[in-house]
Amino acid sequence: MPDRFVPTDDSVGPTCAYYLGMGSLPWSRPGGDWVDAAGERYAARPFDASPVPGGRGRQFIEMDVTGLVRSWLDGSHRNAGLLLRALTPGNGVVALHSRESADAAARPILKLEWTDGSRSRLAPSADTHLDCSSLTSLGAQQQLLVGSQLSALLLFALPSKPGATLVRAVLSMASDQQYSHGGTIGVFRADPPYARPQGRPEFGIAQGYPLDAHLGEHPAVLKSTGFEGSFWFFEWLGIGWLRSAAKAVEHDPERKFEPLSGQALRVTIKRGTNLGLDLSYTFKSHGHPEPEEIYFRYYLRFADDWNPSLDGGKLPGLAGTYGQAGWGMRKTDGYNGWSLRGEFAARPPGVPSVAGLTAIGSYAYHADIEDAAGESWPWSEGLAGVLQNNRWYCIEQYVRLNTPGRKDGVFRAWVDGRRVLERTAIRFRHVPELKIEKIWLNVYHGGVSPAPHDMSLYIDNLVIARQYIGPRQN
Repeated sequence: MPDRFVPTDDSVGPTCAYYLGMGSLPWSRPGGDWVDAAGERYAARPFDASPVPGGRGRQFIEMDVTGLVRSWLDGSHRNAGLLLRALTPGNGVVALHSRESADAAARPILKLEWTDGSRSRLAPSADTHLDCSSLTSLGAQQQLLVGSQLSALLLFALPSKPGATLVRAVLSMASDQQYSHGGTIGVFRADPPYARPQGRPEFGIAQGYPLDAHLGEHPAVLKSTGFEGSFWFFEWLGIGWLRSAAKAVEHDPERKFEPLSGQALRVTIKRGTNLGLDLSYTFKSHGHPEPEEIYFRYYLRFADDWNPSLDGGKLPGLAGTYGQAGWGMRKTDGYNGWSLRGEFAARPPGVPSVAGLTAIGSYAYHADIEDAAGESWPWSEGLAGVLQNNRWYCIEQYVRLNTPGRKDGVFRAWVDGRRVLERTAIRFRHVPELKIEKIWLNVYHGGVSPAPHDMSLYIDNLVIARQYIGPRQN
C-alpha cells in the first residue's frame, strides 16, 4: 500500500463507481461499501440516525459515533470515513452543508470529548457525495446529498491524545434544503476494499532461496534472470530489443535508482514515442511445451521521472497472440489469440493526492470481448496495486487457460505477495491449439498518444515457473 496515500475529495476522489478515480478502482458495490453497527457489511443497523423532515428549512442534526471513532483510534479498523445513507425509502433527498459551504457555521463538525477534560472540534479533511447519475468526483460541491440513490462520505483526520481516551464523539451537520419528504439519515462505517484486513503476504518457492540465489535450479522454474552481463538480450526471442529503449544498469543516480541486486533493466519511453520495451520469451523456442497455466514474476520500480500525465499504457504480462490477434485493436474471437499484459493508468497532473503514484492492472484480450479494444482489469483488491516512484515491488501474475467449451479460465495477480486481483470464469479460447505462447515484456505508452516527456522504469529478478514464486527473501 502506498505510504503517502490519503483518501481525498479531489478530481480522483470517490465516485459512485470508484473509491479511487485514478486507475478506476471500484467499490465492491456501486454507491459505496459500508459496515453497520453490528459489524455486518451492507446491513441496515446504523451507529446512529437522525430524521430530517422535508420543508422545515434549516435543521441541525447530531449523531453519536463514539463506538465507530473508538474503533479507529484503537486500530480495530482503518479510518476510511463515515458513510451517510438514507434509511427511508422513496424519493426524499436531504441536502447537507459540506466543508466547502459558504456558510462556515453550517459546515460538518466532529466533536470529541476526552477523559482529560479536553475537547476537539474537527472539520472534515475530505467530503463528497456518491451520485450514481454522475461519473465525476463531486467533492468540490457545497452540498452533500443523501437519498435512496445518494450517499455521502466524510473523512476526519483524528488527533493523537497520549494519556487520554475518548469519552464521546458526535457528528454535527446542518441542512437548509430537503426535497420531497426529506428522510432519515443513518451513519455507517465506510468500508472500501483497501480498509479491509489485507492478510499476510503469500510466500512461494522463492522463500527457500535467499536473495533469489540459485532460484533457477528449482525444478518448477523455467527461467530466472537478473539481466546481468553485457549480452542479456540474447536470452530473448527476436529483434525486439533493437526497437526497445532498454539498457542494463547498475548505477543511475539521475533517476534516484537503487539496485535490487546487481544490474536491472532500465526501460525508457522517450518523449514523442510510444514503445519502451518489446521482448518475448516464447516457450517453444526455449524447448518447453506451451503450458496451459504458468506463473510469471518480476520486480518493478518506477523511476523518479516516471509521470504518465497524459495517458496510461502497457506493462509485462502473458499472451498467446501467435502473431494474429490480442493487441493493437486486433480483435480476439477464441480462435486467433488472446493476451493479458499488465497496464498502468494515467496520473492526472496537478493532483497532490496522487503525486508520484501509479495505479497498475491488467489489459485483457479474451474470447468474450465484444469490440476490438482490450479490457482493463484494475488491481483493486486494496491499494497494493497503487505504486510509488522510487521503490521496488514484486509483481506476480498467474494464468490458467480455460477448458475449450467451458468458461473456467483463471487469472490472479499479486503485489509484494498480496493478492490484488482474482478473476475466474474467463473464456480465453474455444480451441485447444491456443495455449500460453509467451511471456511478453512490453512497456508501451498509449493507446495512440506518445509520451509527453521521457519516463523510465526498471525491471529485475524475473522468474517464470510452474508454481507460485512469491517475493524474494532478503
